[in-house]
Amino acid sequence: MVGAGPSGCAAALTAARAGLDVLLLDKAAAMPRAKTCGDALTPRAVAALAALGLDIPAHWHRSQGIAVYGDHNGPFVFEWPASSGLPTVSCTVPRSEFDYFMLQAAQAAGVKVRLGVAIHGPITDGSRVVGVSGNGEIWLAPVVIDATGASARLGVPAGMPRLTQRPMGVAARGYMRALGPQAPEEKWLHSWLAMPEPDSPTETRLVGYGWVFPMGDGLYNVGIGQLSTGATFARTDHKAMLADWVKTLPEKWGMTWVDADGAPTDKPEVLSAALPMGLNRKVVYRNGTLLVGDAAGLVSPYDGEGVSWGMESGIWAGEAVAAAKAAGFGTPEGEQALQGYHWRVKAEIGRYYRGGVVFTKLMGNPTVLAACLKYGLPRKWVMRIVNKMMADLIAPKGGPLDDRILRFLLRVVFP
Repeated sequence: MVGAGPSGCAAALTAARAGLDVLLLDKAAAMPRAKTCGDALTPRAVAALAALGLDIPAHWHRSQGIAVYGDHNGPFVFEWPASSGLPTVSCTVPRSEFDYFMLQAAQAAGVKVRLGVAIHGPITDGSRVVGVSGNGEIWLAPVVIDATGASARLGVPAGMPRLTQRPMGVAARGYMRALGPQAPEEKWLHSWLAMPEPDSPTETRLVGYGWVFPMGDGLYNVGIGQLSTGATFARTDHKAMLADWVKTLPEKWGMTWVDADGAPTDKPEVLSAALPMGLNRKVVYRNGTLLVGDAAGLVSPYDGEGVSWGMESGIWAGEAVAAAKAAGFGTPEGEQALQGYHWRVKAEIGRYYRGGVVFTKLMGNPTVLAACLKYGLPRKWVMRIVNKMMADLIAPKGGPLDDRILRFLLRVVFP
């Protein structure tokens, strides 16, 4: 298994608990390590932790919903809905800490870990992947899980190239401290939709959003994300854009940049990364290799969130490998179990992500985007439906009318 992020650790933990011998490799020389992320665990991610039997540490900051800003005075405040069947709380924790938390849980389940391993590529027997090589060593295994993130280093050699027509995103983030009175007890994630393009005389809107996520004790993860369907995507300096955008945040918040240790700084450490979206692989299992998380393009096209589906796909992959072992690796039944992972991903999120790909294209149209901001954002009932869709907090059955509408749209428009 390659990649010790949330998806890789979830897969390793699930497989190890099923009695498999699991080796987890990662290129990081040591853990914890910094990672580009908004640091938010949505209700779906909180549910994935519960499915793994992991308790949320008491010091992780809790939020009860999201405050959405746009062209009008606001914000629109959206509480996480109980009707979704998911927790009504989200958490924020630095990815450095969260990933280490997940790695420790995997190790506690018996997973062997090797850090500082730069994978060169797969080892094959004919067309089938039977291991990986790196650092002058070779590791053989009946099944390999690729959790290497956007690079998906094993996906292409195993016959799973990226679908280039699917959207991509870029995110940049840093940390700031707020001096306002609301900061210590902050209960909302903050999101600014379709920010104006810097220095644009026509108020061109960027296809993406800005965020200010509370970490607790006045610390905030502050960042921006942009979709490739926007006209300005290729020429945007996202780090510079973030620096300009934070100057427009409410003055009363008293936001100032801090370094990794929380000390005030004039030279913040701003990290950026690519976000592969929309399930951008035609298949997520082939020739002995399973793709999970970002390697499978499982970042949501709606809101750029990838941790929740990363963990869920990791759980499904771990269960598929355990089923393959029980049936017998190399047997038709074992291969069917591994193929089952692919079909499960498609069944669980394929329709939702197809809708997300269309959503990104619509938001890339300036006229459509302007209309949504003008006529949609001021109306609470519209924003309630939009936020349920964007965060995938749709009741699986029953629920209020808006949940029924969303299920109908996904079923009929994206069969």
